[in-house]
Amino acid sequence: MILEQETPLVVCGIIGDETTLVVTKCLTGPFENRYDLATAPVTVAKTLSETVTAIAAMETGLQTTIEKQLGTIRLILPATTSEWTPRMVVSTYYLLEPVGGQLMTQRPNYTPALSAGAARVSLDQLNWANSSPAVLQAKRYLETGAFPIADQVIASYETPERPQFSLLDNHE
Repeated sequence: MILEQETPLVVCGIIGDETTLVVTKCLTGPFENRYDLATAPVTVAKTLSETVTAIAAMETGLQTTIEKQLGTIRLILPATTSEWTPRMVVSTYYLLEPVGGQLMTQRPNYTPALSAGAARVSLDQLNWANSSPAVLQAKRYLETGAFPIADQVIASYETPERPQFSLLDNHE
């Protein structure tokens, strides 16, 4: 039986430099308990540019402008339980320049808990154990200036039972 997933098309915002990256502390979805990028599904209601800058503001607290579009990759994640099928995500990445706002290090209580806020993390602290594949793609770009666009097929993937980031500043 073939099951259709929600739209696999997303935009991702990269806010960083050669030493650090702004990441979200993901609480839901396939990257639960890992660092992730500000990411949103593509819709007909907004342009890609509007979507990526809006999600960056909502998830990080930072107002941004688009410096450039880096490219698009297709990511295939394996089924993580016997009830799931493999999942495909097609992500278009944008390099964003912060122009205002303040990094939202904890999630306001009145908003949906998609993340536990955002953090600026040193690139050398981001790895497969604590980060989503999108974060590792962003890290690769920030360190090398290269943006490989080959499909990424993840052979094995597990969701950590506990957050791989600090929740201390979130009063939990």
